[in-house]
Formats: sequence, C-alpha cells, structure tokens
Amino acid sequence: MQAAGLDTAQLIFRDGVDTDIPYCLALDSDFQSEHVWQMTVQESGDDVQISCRKQRLPRHLDSRHVADPQQLEWTLRQNYCFVVVQDQSSNHILGYASMWVDQSSQVAYLQNIVIDRPYRRRSLGSRLVHVARQWASEYRLRQILFEIPTTNFPCIMFARALGFSFCGFNDHHFANREIALFFSLSI
Repeated sequence: MQAAGLDTAQLIFRDGVDTDIPYCLALDSDFQSEHVWQMTVQESGDDVQISCRKQRLPRHLDSRHVADPQQLEWTLRQNYCFVVVQDQSSNHILGYASMWVDQSSQVAYLQNIVIDRPYRRRSLGSRLVHVARQWASEYRLRQILFEIPTTNFPCIMFARALGFSFCGFNDHHFANREIALFFSLSI
C-alpha cells in the first residue's frame, strides 16, 4: 500500500470492532533495530542493583511485533480500549492500539500499538497514544503502563519521546520469553 498521498483530513480514529481484527493482524508490524536495552541485575545481601544499558548490535535486528488475536478480541469488551486509525478515502486501517485495565490499581496496560510500515513517521502512533490517554482519563485511571520488548528499540525511543518513563522490567514476560520493559505515563 502506498503512503505518498496520505490526506490527514481523511483519517478517523475510532473504536475498533470485531471485523477490524483480521485487518489489524495483517498490518506490517516488522521493525528493524540497531540497539537493544541490556538488563543487568546484581544482588548482594539486602541490596539489589538493576542496570539498563543501551547496547549497539553488531548488525541490524529484524523483528516483528506479534499481537495475540485472542487478546485483541478481549479488547472489544467493556473497560478495554481498542482504537484504530482508518483512512476514510480508502477504508484501509493504518494502525491500532489496544489496552486493558487493572481497576484495582487504576492502571491501563498498553500492549499493542502498530502502524503499518508505509504510514510510520507521520505522527499516527503519537495520535493513537493521545486518544488512548484521553480514554484512560475518561475512565479516571491514574497512569498508562506500556510494555515493550528490550529488542524493540524504536518503540522504546517512541515511548520516551511521548513522555513515558522507565519504571521496571520482567524477565520472560512475553510468550517468546523475551524481557519486557515497562514505561509509565501519568494521566
């Protein structure tokens, strides 16, 4: 799909519906990274030290964000957020974001944000996060936690540029046993 003639006036950000899921899963979610975040944990007695370090890779890492179809179906329920950006002139879905809510802690977990490769670097991801933040505010949540694999350095930089702050990590968090970094944004 060509992105050259994207008319931003034709873009709509709307709630996702069940028929959007196959189109969202078909978006090009591939990314390339030259860096990763390397995590080091050192324990000594009562002390625990955690270091996060940007590590340059010897060659580009080609990877892909893999969304769970069942997880996207869950976001259709009440108290979940599933937002798509659609080009009204072509009816193509260009990207989406999904979050789930932990009501007890008043936190939204941003698990998926994907922009089809030809439409990246056009502020669509930033606008999706803005819509997600508005949604979280309407539900009176206090923060958004964004979980990102250590290998998705472009997404880490994206989150930091939007004001998300590093707040923790979890070894073997993802199905592929990759480390998740957590970034938070206050509402």
